[in-house]
Amino acid sequence: MKPWIWLRIAAALQAFGVVGHNVETLSTKPTHGPAEQAVFDAMRAFRFDLMGATRSTWDFYRGYQFSTTVTFVLLVTLLWMLSGMSRRAPEEAKPLVVALLIAQVFSVIIGFEFFFAAPGVVGALIALCLGIAAFGLYRVDKAMLTNRQRVSA
Repeated sequence: MKPWIWLRIAAALQAFGVVGHNVETLSTKPTHGPAEQAVFDAMRAFRFDLMGATRSTWDFYRGYQFSTTVTFVLLVTLLWMLSGMSRRAPEEAKPLVVALLIAQVFSVIIGFEFFFAAPGVVGALIALCLGIAAFGLYRVDKAMLTNRQRVSA
């Protein structure tokens, strides 16, 4: 398959991840019993001043959840746009794909280390798609270089 297709698949997988993340993020009711409720209550109760604002640990927890959603949606958009760019200008798309691949590999490690299997597995599939796309873009770039050499000879 062409690199742009792998990038679209990565975008679709990331969109799936956005949905999964939001299903859990939007639910603020404890599902694991009284111990979880106690943790949530403690997070809401502990308030502190930070740079002129009074916040709770819960505020940070929820804020990071929503910030992650925004970042995930941005990544879906970038992957989709990058798929089109990889068709028009593969030599320009290649370093961006590699940069996203490196970031994604670290995200996979973080997902498995600090969260649970689902984000790790979905992230690994996205990394695989990015790796295949990057390899394909290197092949396209090499073919374009060979063609340029033939034309100039």
